[in-house]
Amino acid sequence: MRRFLMTLSICALAVFAAQWQTRGAALQSPDGSPSHRFEELADGVWFAIGTGSMTVMSNSLVIINDDHVMVVDTSVTPAAARGLMEGVAKLTDKPVRYVFNSHYHFDHAHGNQIFGDDVEIIGHDFVRTMLSSDVLSQRTNRSFTAVIPNQIEQRKAQIAATEDASERARLETQLRIQEAHWEALQETVPTPPNLTYSDTMTLVKGGREVQLHFPGRGHTGGDTLVFLPEERIVFTGDFFVGRPGGHGLPYMGDGYVEEWPASLDRLKALDFDVMVPGHGTPFTEREQIDHLQAYLRDLNRQVNDLYAQGVSAQSAARRVDLSAHTQYYGPGAARPDPRAVVRMYERLQIKYPR
Repeated sequence: MRRFLMTLSICALAVFAAQWQTRGAALQSPDGSPSHRFEELADGVWFAIGTGSMTVMSNSLVIINDDHVMVVDTSVTPAAARGLMEGVAKLTDKPVRYVFNSHYHFDHAHGNQIFGDDVEIIGHDFVRTMLSSDVLSQRTNRSFTAVIPNQIEQRKAQIAATEDASERARLETQLRIQEAHWEALQETVPTPPNLTYSDTMTLVKGGREVQLHFPGRGHTGGDTLVFLPEERIVFTGDFFVGRPGGHGLPYMGDGYVEEWPASLDRLKALDFDVMVPGHGTPFTEREQIDHLQAYLRDLNRQVNDLYAQGVSAQSAARRVDLSAHTQYYGPGAARPDPRAVVRMYERLQIKYPR
């Protein structure tokens, strides 16, 4: 059922790529190679993941219908989004008519601006609120972007100190990718959805049904599950991430850990076979949801106890013991991400101010 990207009409590609070049400089990967590879999960439903030739950071889903295309998540920069669209043009010459944002985070929604007014960009109400704000100054965006200039300088220093030719070539490739990404970030203008929903939304377009579900607050205040009921596929964004043969923990720096386990029950209620995460590769093991719920409940209980004792967030991050979950998440999960604990303390401060 699954197959990798096949090149179709070169003429169609040229026409489609030209359409996107008129909306901004078509910055490509440093070596000109494709930014994404595609895997068909069901008839006309394609999973898109970065090849590593440029910084894209997150996955997308491409849904090709009778007369148009739907895209789930638009990547980290306008340049990465144009790279995604160049790949889509190799799959079909049908126009993109609908874009869905799984949530507002920069690595999933900062390619929105390449789409014109003829495209419906759909997201939760909370996504529009956040992308209409000064989201570039928001803590999560800053924490992942402010470090890039220093990383570039460190990479240059590594290259200068490297005598091995093959290692030098590898580092120089990484440097070109980092510099291209930093350049691409300067173009970003956060663009909110032009159509929003609050709980559920169903579209039956082009011979296919697509459902949008807000499961409740979890990874952010406005996550969307994109569910294809006939194909039994759900795109979870970062509300739930995982990988075949193992597990992954989502970023919790903007999360609602106290509500997230209950919200995951709404994901469980969907009748799907395949989960497509915002990071990693598609997987089928539904029991992973149980494991994340157990982890979040344990984390929430311990952090709540330490907060009640007057322990600082920094100390709590060192004292929380999650080693009971390392069989699923690896030894690094024995201690929580300090950013998660800081966020949880912020939530507790609202409820139980000191």
